Amino acid sequence: MIRQLLHQSDVDVVRESNPNFAGTLAKGLMILQAFLREPRPYANSELADLLGLPRPTVSRLCHTLMELGYLDHDERIDRYFIGPAAVALGYPYLSSIPLRTQAKPDIQALANQIRGAVSIGVPMGLDVLYVETCSYRHGILARPDVGAVRSVASTAMGRAWLYSIDKNARTEVLKQLKALRPEELARCESGIDESLSMQGRRGFAVNVGDAGFGVNGVALCSRIRHGSRHLLFNCAVPGTQMSPEEMISHVGPQLVSLVRRCELAAGVEQT
Repeated sequence: MIRQLLHQSDVDVVRESNPNFAGTLAKGLMILQAFLREPRPYANSELADLLGLPRPTVSRLCHTLMELGYLDHDERIDRYFIGPAAVALGYPYLSSIPLRTQAKPDIQALANQIRGAVSIGVPMGLDVLYVETCSYRHGILARPDVGAVRSVASTAMGRAWLYSIDKNARTEVLKQLKALRPEELARCESGIDESLSMQGRRGFAVNVGDAGFGVNGVALCSRIRHGSRHLLFNCAVPGTQMSPEEMISHVGPQLVSLVRRCELAAGVEQT
């Protein structure tokens, strides 16, 4: 499980149990991760308050990150924002997933057919990270772009991953969600329970509106591995365009068929 380091106190807890954990490095990465939590420019003082770090420490870390290109600084407003090196760092990961380009024609065809978005993602702690997305050629609402991070709790993609892991690991994830994101878990808990209980029968996970923007989704955890993670596939369609029942009866089976074709192309043996 990827550690959720949101505050100086989180770093202290990890260092107590793991003396090899590099606290200074973790604090620098916490600053970069702050831009994932709320993507906007930050002042030193805001980062210090958010992360529980001394302002001189934040100042030194931000200066170092800026020198390395991971942060940029706008002198007019005296705020930091994410730098180009942070974007470049993700390229080797994306380029190492050949299925992104191999499967793109089929993914785009399904997106056009359902007039929605079809995406590939990977699990990342309490979130999923989108590594590819194709959307209906005339556009849809709230299309997730490459690099977008969404919660495990509120997405069909996340629920498909929850179903795929063993019971003990799933219990630990839900425990962390309850501790770190209690309001989100309370809002999505009934949807998570319904999706987990029905996925064996349906063959895919379901999300009805919990991701926001009135979007309904279906998803499946494939048997295609990238490193230690399985690739997740997702279809999302505006609820005004397609009912949950139609998503389950029509889109879900089409997604399962797409994933099976991708697994064959990737050399995964069918069971």
